[in-house]
Amino acid sequence: MAQRTGDLHPSSIRRMMGISKRLIMEGKTVYELNIGQPDIPCIPIFSEAISSKVREGHLNYSPYIGETYLRETFSRYLNRYFDRQGTSHLVTDTNNVLVTCGASHALAITFMALCDPGDEILCVEPFFEPYKGLLAVSGGILKPIPTSAESGFALPSSEEIEKLITSKTKGILYNSPNNPSGKIFTKEEVTKLSKIAIKHNIFIIADEVYREMVLGNQEAFSLLQVELEKGEMEKFKHRIIVIDSASKAFSVCGARVGFIVARPEVIEKLSLLAFHSVASISDLMQFGVSAAYDHVFTDRTYFESLRKTYRERLDSAIIAVKDFLSWAVVPKPNGAFYLMIQFADVEDASDFCLFILEKFNLGNETVAVTPA
Repeated sequence: MAQRTGDLHPSSIRRMMGISKRLIMEGKTVYELNIGQPDIPCIPIFSEAISSKVREGHLNYSPYIGETYLRETFSRYLNRYFDRQGTSHLVTDTNNVLVTCGASHALAITFMALCDPGDEILCVEPFFEPYKGLLAVSGGILKPIPTSAESGFALPSSEEIEKLITSKTKGILYNSPNNPSGKIFTKEEVTKLSKIAIKHNIFIIADEVYREMVLGNQEAFSLLQVELEKGEMEKFKHRIIVIDSASKAFSVCGARVGFIVARPEVIEKLSLLAFHSVASISDLMQFGVSAAYDHVFTDRTYFESLRKTYRERLDSAIIAVKDFLSWAVVPKPNGAFYLMIQFADVEDASDFCLFILEKFNLGNETVAVTPA
């Protein structure tokens, strides 16, 4: 087998998931809080749309760039989202959108497009653990940009970030709202990263799959909303890649429909990698997701209800953790739907999570969590 297969390992999220499923099969009750899989039912219009599509009796290959109707619907949703905030933004149309097999596939082909073996991507900590494996497939290396919980995961200075850049650096990656911290990057922080990318002629990649998961009063600021001087803006437009997904927004993780937003010439290159990796995305799932985005284009009550539910759960979870573990540090997230809990006396988070899952037992019940 090729060397790359030996360099890959399951993420801790998936390892915990496997153990959890085994324990459930053995009769134990496991509350699975270890994976970003919403238990809220998917948006009803999605189910209605795919049911009608199935009744037609034809499931076909779709264009490898994605169905035109979905690319139109998604770009229309994005433009309306930013217009509602009253901010300027880069206008998105179908030529800027590639449909992918979920956000993970979007990231994988992005890394393939940018990195030859040994090339580097800088990534702001904390980050979604599978980034490392997705990058390793292309032979790339992930270099963390350190942050700290004490500072609210604020970015280091531009000078400190630039010290990490080498001749092998091909891009900067950040995730906002962030998994696992819940941090939402400010306009100033996103602009800082953008200016560094322009200065060093590298790409900037924004993972924005939790855009609609806002838990406080701070709206998620998108890479597509960055404003720069005219000369910088021209360079910037050719250096941005935005990753998005329907999975979390509509509770349709199994549909595997994601998106890349970039300049047409970048989309053209990425679409060839998409074709040679998965050929095409399910036209059935694209039809359902298009119906969902079309629905929320005019009716925001679904997302308003979703945010309200997650805010209520967040408040309850923080109270429960503090009541049971008064010594734990529980920063309140501004976005996404995770709690990142700090235990000062825990030396190895992976060992602790395994202990909780396999050894802890209260009335034949336990909980699955994952190290961050």
